[in-house]
Amino acid sequence: MKLKIVYIALLLFAFVIGTRADNLGYSKENPLIFGIDIDYAPLQYLDENSVPKGYDIDFTKKLMDRLNIPYTYAPNSWQEIAGDVLKGRVDLAMMVFSPYRKDSTNYSRAVFRLYYQLLSRQGENNDMGLRNIKGKDIAMMASRPIKDTLTKSGANVFIVTDLKQAVIDLSKGKYDGVICFRYQARYILQHNEIGNLETEDLTLMPREYCYVSHDTKLIDAINVELGIMDDEGVIEDTYASVKTNLDGLRIPTWVWFLLLCVIIVVLLLFLFLQRKVQSKLRAEMLRAQKSEENAKKSEELKTIFLSNVSHALRTPLNAIIGFSDVMLDGETAISKEEQKHLLKLINDNGLQLLHLINELLSLSDIEGKKMLFDRQVTDIDYEMSQYAAEIRPQLAKGVSLVVEEPIGGIRALLDPKLLRMITMHFLENALHHTTEGRITLSYYVKEGGFYVEVKDTGSGLPEDLKENIFGLLSEKNTYLQDETPGLGLTICKAIVERSGGKIGAADNKKDGHGTIIWFWVPVEIIL
Repeated sequence: MKLKIVYIALLLFAFVIGTRADNLGYSKENPLIFGIDIDYAPLQYLDENSVPKGYDIDFTKKLMDRLNIPYTYAPNSWQEIAGDVLKGRVDLAMMVFSPYRKDSTNYSRAVFRLYYQLLSRQGENNDMGLRNIKGKDIAMMASRPIKDTLTKSGANVFIVTDLKQAVIDLSKGKYDGVICFRYQARYILQHNEIGNLETEDLTLMPREYCYVSHDTKLIDAINVELGIMDDEGVIEDTYASVKTNLDGLRIPTWVWFLLLCVIIVVLLLFLFLQRKVQSKLRAEMLRAQKSEENAKKSEELKTIFLSNVSHALRTPLNAIIGFSDVMLDGETAISKEEQKHLLKLINDNGLQLLHLINELLSLSDIEGKKMLFDRQVTDIDYEMSQYAAEIRPQLAKGVSLVVEEPIGGIRALLDPKLLRMITMHFLENALHHTTEGRITLSYYVKEGGFYVEVKDTGSGLPEDLKENIFGLLSEKNTYLQDETPGLGLTICKAIVERSGGKIGAADNKKDGHGTIIWFWVPVEIIL
């Protein structure tokens, strides 16, 4: 009986596998039509014999074989292919995901991701990038999101249909730069005699390269199979060379010579390092000695901190007790106006005491790793505009607050409460120490994370605090508060470091006076 059940299950499995293509509506008599771009090397193109070639061709063959779908090619120009797939004249194609087309067709999961590069002439525009692209003539293939970004940056955008010709024109001086995908730049430079160009990676969001079809069932089947192929490493095996050394390229002799030189240098370096072992050991001993000295200094600073906090706690407490004793003394005649004044002083000192205690508790939670990070998708532009709106009414007369927005809107996965805590501390410090000039709040994506900077034209960093501006142990740290040591920047430093980030402060040398204070945290940026 068990054998019969197994036999029936195998027959059903074979039947399902054998009819997968028929279930999707494709057969040898009615094959799937796969539209390919005739000039999109090395992903898809026609060779000199008009035979489809490229990584997409190889991968699609594997995919269709696994799905048991007969197919045929429909080579055409990109403009025609894009229209054909959107109107259903071809069954399947591969293209970059576009949010503007997502409602008019069906995209698969990403096969892989494409990264952007900027090509420019060597020796020119060495620091162009996206932040310094204003007024530059930039050529690119049609892409609405990238065009919108460049236009917002002030670039003169030229849409081209022949990327290779655009790169050649760039080398001859027609454009200031060409933006394309990294693999395209590498392929064109290595297949053409163009020696006066250089490339630079751009901090643009990578684009997803997907299958696209009007057939929802086909895309669903492809998504399932892509997941399996990804787990099996088939995608990586097929497209790995796009990320490294494009298949079929001949390595020049000078590259081998350079490689030999590198090997020789490495060997010499290895021998040199062997002789440096003793020096390294001595350096380790010096570092250990320095660590011991730092630990001793830390203990001394803790004593200073306890003294400062003790003073900060006693001051408002003494005021509260003293003023309340005066009010409780029945023998002293106090007018209602004086009573109101004393009550206000008691309230102010109570609030000051509560503020300091809350700071101590917050610092304790952070250092004890009790504070949890509630990361949410946060609209950075909106949050920063809200902080600026809160600060502007408090500015001294003649002081302005400028918010420098980055290129395009930024959303990030982070804790908005902690972002507010840190940024508002920075702005409040700038507010208290700037009586003329301006305060500048800037923020942007940097090195895989999020960077915030507050620059002012105020009194600047006190000389005795430059080495320890964020230290809760600083003696008489008047920069943080006028009358008490304050823990605001110390808490900021603890939060940033707990997040794996960095924080710092420096003199505003560009304006001649004032302070620059900044922090950077690694976060997931969602453009």
